[in-house]
Amino acid sequence: MTVIDSYLDTLFAPYPDSPRLREARTELRALMEDQQQALMDAGRTESQAVGAVIAEFGSLDEVAAELGITAELDGTAADTGPTAPTILGTERAEEYVEAVRRGRWIPAVAIPLFVLSALPLLLLIAVGGEEPSGWALGAGLTALLILVAVGVVLLVLQGSRMEEFEDIDEARFSPTPAVREIARTLRREHRRERTLATGAAIMLWILAAVPVILVGVLTDAGSLAPLYGVCATLAMVALGLWILLRSAWSDTAAAALLQEEDEDDLSATSTSPAIRVVAAVYWPVAAAIYLAWSFLSGEWGITWVVWPIAGVLYAGLWSASAALGSAADDTRSRTRRA
Repeated sequence: MTVIDSYLDTLFAPYPDSPRLREARTELRALMEDQQQALMDAGRTESQAVGAVIAEFGSLDEVAAELGITAELDGTAADTGPTAPTILGTERAEEYVEAVRRGRWIPAVAIPLFVLSALPLLLLIAVGGEEPSGWALGAGLTALLILVAVGVVLLVLQGSRMEEFEDIDEARFSPTPAVREIARTLRREHRRERTLATGAAIMLWILAAVPVILVGVLTDAGSLAPLYGVCATLAMVALGLWILLRSAWSDTAAAALLQEEDEDDLSATSTSPAIRVVAAVYWPVAAAIYLAWSFLSGEWGITWVVWPIAGVLYAGLWSASAALGSAADDTRSRTRRA
């Protein structure tokens, strides 16, 4: 089966198998093959010619009048389920890539804000001593909520910016060979950037527990000084997230154009929805555990151990994600070559 046959199968699938539509399909196939041959005679490769032909013909509604099947489509579309997917052209695909690139700073700022949300509270507790005042706790909790709110607003803003590309994000389109090549080229061109960013982020996460451990070892038992180390740990984790997420835009755009959003594999750039959820809630949950334990037990000089444990676990999570994502990419590359 040729690429044109597959495209036509998708185009006519939502409609009943009537004699008139079968005839229209044959006519459209002949037109597309003639156009493909003309492009190949002009010097284009077969894949380039097919991509150009599919992009030119577009959806079935656009050629219905020429084929004389407007009445058939109008009379059956409401009763046959979803309409045929639109054909994504190269121009709109490039607009989508550019929109993702321009908005790459939003998740790179929003998600680190979730990590940093507990930092003001911890600093105020450390400054206040073993019995922090009510105003310090109130101010710290207020700052925590503000930072979380800003992060949420930024993510909502990102969703609003990308509404016009909702069909691409939800894979409600048929990618042409030219669009697939745009996605693969995007990944190739930014692979080095993603690799370096991933390595830097993982290094920061692995070392994130060091400030807490050093301060804990060098200070007296019962002191709140380890909280300063915790703050440094949070800052290192947030910096790693900023580096990683800022470089992940190219893989995010490529995955959408290649319709990979339903895959369960973790990517080397940690763009999986599951990873984004973990990144958003991990440190606020750790802060909640720390505060609950501290207030209930009153042992502020001991409960700080929550942070190095959380830091090590977090570094392990992201290191495993990167390793699994790299392995998945290698497997897909070998499959394509085969």
